[in-house]
Amino acid sequence: MTKPEAKASPPPRPPAHPSRRGAFRFGLLLALLSGTVRAGENPEPAAALAPVANAGFETGDLSGWKNWRTRAARITSHASSGQHAIELGPERGLAAQAIKIVPDSRYRLSARVRTEVGAEEVQLIASDYGGLPMSVSSARTDYTEISLEFVSARTAQEMLITLMHPSGPGKAYADEVQLTRLGPAPPPQVQEMLVPAGRILAEEGGAAQQPDEVLAWFQAAKFGLFIHWGVYAAMDEGAEWVMHERAYPPETYRRRAEDPVNGFTAASYRPADWAALARRAGMRYVVLTARHHDGYALFDSRHENSWTSVQHLGRDFIRDYVAAVREAGLHVGLYYSPMSWRYPGYYDVTGQRAKPNVWGYGTAPENKENARVMKEEVYEQVTRLLSDYGPLEYLFWDGGWLGQSIDAEMEDRFWDTGLFQNPANEWPVAERYLVRDGTSGRALGIMGLVRHFQPRLLVNERFGWVGDIHSEEGISAPAGPIRVQPTEKCMPLMKGGWGYRPDRPVFSFEDISVHLSACVVRNINFLLNVSPDREGRIPDNQRAVLEQVGRWMDQVGESIHGTHGGPWQPQFGEYGFTYRANQIYAHVFAGYRERGSGTFTTHSLGTKSVQGVRDLLTGRALPWSMNADRTLTIRDVDYTLHPAVTILAITLGEDVCAP
Repeated sequence: MTKPEAKASPPPRPPAHPSRRGAFRFGLLLALLSGTVRAGENPEPAAALAPVANAGFETGDLSGWKNWRTRAARITSHASSGQHAIELGPERGLAAQAIKIVPDSRYRLSARVRTEVGAEEVQLIASDYGGLPMSVSSARTDYTEISLEFVSARTAQEMLITLMHPSGPGKAYADEVQLTRLGPAPPPQVQEMLVPAGRILAEEGGAAQQPDEVLAWFQAAKFGLFIHWGVYAAMDEGAEWVMHERAYPPETYRRRAEDPVNGFTAASYRPADWAALARRAGMRYVVLTARHHDGYALFDSRHENSWTSVQHLGRDFIRDYVAAVREAGLHVGLYYSPMSWRYPGYYDVTGQRAKPNVWGYGTAPENKENARVMKEEVYEQVTRLLSDYGPLEYLFWDGGWLGQSIDAEMEDRFWDTGLFQNPANEWPVAERYLVRDGTSGRALGIMGLVRHFQPRLLVNERFGWVGDIHSEEGISAPAGPIRVQPTEKCMPLMKGGWGYRPDRPVFSFEDISVHLSACVVRNINFLLNVSPDREGRIPDNQRAVLEQVGRWMDQVGESIHGTHGGPWQPQFGEYGFTYRANQIYAHVFAGYRERGSGTFTTHSLGTKSVQGVRDLLTGRALPWSMNADRTLTIRDVDYTLHPAVTILAITLGEDVCAP
């Protein structure tokens, strides 16, 4: 079935701002300063601040599109106009470009695109402009124009344009990429208080998402510690993807990892210290990489093809970790990747068409059996993790796609991610590694194992099943509205990867405090990663930031833990809110447009009364007044105390959710 053509997500509504004073004047002043409007003229549609570089690819190379995300992209003569266009694919191909934009503006992004195979698509994506990513796609085999419109945030200085061929053996082509500023954003409006939206539980593969009472601890925790630790920590030339980035053959990589002097030793592994640091930082749960994409397991796997810390060092690191996290009173999470670069079959599960890969694994009939063994190892290891370490609370899947390209139908067919395995599956798991349902006798699939051994376990969606928790990843600031679906944003504290690299800089305390606040005001948990070295020591600069975050959390943690995003939608880079019972917490960022006045104005409180306002960092009471439109203006705010984010606590006469 051909995918829908040229269907765009609707443009987001302009984010509201509590104070409408000067909103239109600000937009007009910005247009005057940017040169898009002359004095005396109305702000009608105008050209973008800067044109897209190499928009028609007529340089004959990828100039302007050499973003780190760009891959499987090249110049072609199959152009819509001129001599050149860009070609993406086969399989997953991307080209990206960051471009400066005018804040507080309406934009139109367009391109002419076509595909080589009508059952595949090409996507045009706008992101990092202060709202959620938007995309539009086409599966037509002749060039057609696709476009979308969006509104940039007041604090957005640039955006990211991405062209993508998501998957498939064909190729995609794009030409004539244009970004046009249509004019200033509409004036912001005062919001009324939101009614909390309830979840609608989804079911897939026979398994339903966990109910709210099981998710309660996760929703209240808000802040967790992610730990990427494995044999890659011994390879200074890269991070957790070093085996892939350097195309190390499995035997070469294993020799490096197990070198008794310079390899992975874990000589200073003390998980109790990790857990204590997480507690001091104000974190409530911890997630450790039990196995990453290189296939090295930090636990006692018994599969005949496994590669584990028990074989290598005689130690089950997961057992020690789980005990330490529980002892610290934190919630226990594990990360597990089902993909493994050790298997040629990962790139050629059918034995009929190998996917592109850095090792040069080619198509071979025996790869189908190799892929089956890979799957079997995963079933043995997942069963062991779920059954041998006591109650677990969160499992972060990662890497369920096959051949590093997305094909949901094939992934589900191969892995059997639902409650039960298909008895006619082409890649059967040996009986000794199966767990069967006690009533029906059917072999359990991945979610069947989860619900059988750990009925209250939460999982994300990165293993073919819909997931209890949606994952967002990366160092870009959280954007968009309050999330209804339980959501988690993960980000590395180290700049330049998730696994250890020596002498790497880190994001500052200010950066992390802004990300944490920007997450919680959208009802998103923040999972912050640290990168222990080959001996198990977290680098001093990473520890220092977490200690500083912890001291700050001692003062403002009540605005984080146990709160819900709202009762008004956030404004990217300016402010957002959390609430609990009769408390509303305003998180005010450096980009707040009224900052210079030393005031802050909320949205409408409706019929709610106010008992008092205080600066959460100091506890100082602040003067306030209720406006005619039921917004609240807070005065004498000292934005210099913590310029990155100022948090104000508003005490109401009744609960926020009271009718």
